[in-house]
Amino acid sequence: MAANGQPAAAAATIDDLPEILLLDIFLRLPSLSDLVRAACTCLPWRNLVTNFPPFRRQFIDLHPAPLLGLFFDTPFPHVPHNGFHCIPAFAPARRNDPELVAAILSGEFFLTTLQARDGPEANWIVYDARGGYLLLKKLGELLLALLNPLARWCERFFDLSDAHIFDDDDDREGDGQFLHAGLICDDENPESFRIFCLVAHGKFRLRAAVFSSFLGIGGDWFLSPWLDVPHPDPEGGQGDLLPESGMRVGNFVYWPYRNRAYVVVLDPDPNNPRLFVEMIPPLLNLDGFPSSILGQINGDNMCIAYSNGFNIGFMLRQEDGLDAGAWANIRVFDLTDKVQRKLGHLTNGLEIAAMRGSIVYFTTSQMFHPLEYTCWFACLCLESRRLEWLFPRTYNGLFQPYHHSSWSTFLLPENERFYPFI
Repeated sequence: MAANGQPAAAAATIDDLPEILLLDIFLRLPSLSDLVRAACTCLPWRNLVTNFPPFRRQFIDLHPAPLLGLFFDTPFPHVPHNGFHCIPAFAPARRNDPELVAAILSGEFFLTTLQARDGPEANWIVYDARGGYLLLKKLGELLLALLNPLARWCERFFDLSDAHIFDDDDDREGDGQFLHAGLICDDENPESFRIFCLVAHGKFRLRAAVFSSFLGIGGDWFLSPWLDVPHPDPEGGQGDLLPESGMRVGNFVYWPYRNRAYVVVLDPDPNNPRLFVEMIPPLLNLDGFPSSILGQINGDNMCIAYSNGFNIGFMLRQEDGLDAGAWANIRVFDLTDKVQRKLGHLTNGLEIAAMRGSIVYFTTSQMFHPLEYTCWFACLCLESRRLEWLFPRTYNGLFQPYHHSSWSTFLLPENERFYPFI
């Protein structure tokens, strides 16, 4: 009893906070791992986080998946290496962040799964890295591997010969070729992903195959019709597809031809995958902008990031008004002084190598640069204008930026789990 004879007020606890206030506190946590630890505190907190989908989207938007490092292909992977295995190498990007270092040390970034499976014959190249997953292909075979280096014993293999991709092409010319593969991930559900492949008969007859972790649990691949693409100058040497590009805007995938006159586009809807041809802006035809890439910024707005000497700029496609469909140069970043201070000298220019969301990954030298020159790897956010120098390394192979997953399986409600690796 209080001194005035009234019942004493019960002490307020954190459990008395309204749910909306608790969620606001959770949004201010520094990282996804902190949110997981908070959700482990008690069942009501976990249920609050898992059963309120708008919170999931808000948290992901405020906490972009951090970069862990870059996976590099072995130099000249198609050249025999006298029985030695060729496994992509991982280079960590942020060695001073204890949480990211701990994630790497507890993960499986040496890809020993592939080495244990194939022994000295292990010969794999990396095609894509998204949503915490790594997609690889075994050289000389139609075999894909999907790994999650952050989760040990989490792998799945796909034998594309079972998909019968080439079996129904009566009008084929030339041998069947595997051109490219990639991933499309749902950043709100780490168990939801799609794998797409691009194959060809000759240079100008293409088909796509799409696998969905949700629709294809039984192992089914969904095939697009064959597409005959235009080839006005088949003898000119500029009609080859650039299969390593696989540029991504929203859910669409773009492959430009070497003459950059047009792109092949994949709509990877697993129920009805289709390929079609689309013209691309005149900028990509100019010799002065040889390093460019299609991407997205401010949501799903298509943009072109390009380098010109030591400038990195980007253009946006106008979506409405009198200029709808036209491209406008939005911003140019002059990195000359920053490169000069970092390297102590200037090279031949910057080369854009990859793009994830609004972040452009570039190098200060071209691939297979002279070994006496230092090549720095860096990334630039086109929205925040933040430049981050990652590390110096010999640039002798294609690479894929590897990011932590945006959300945790632990924070998924039971009705959104379907265990694609079982």
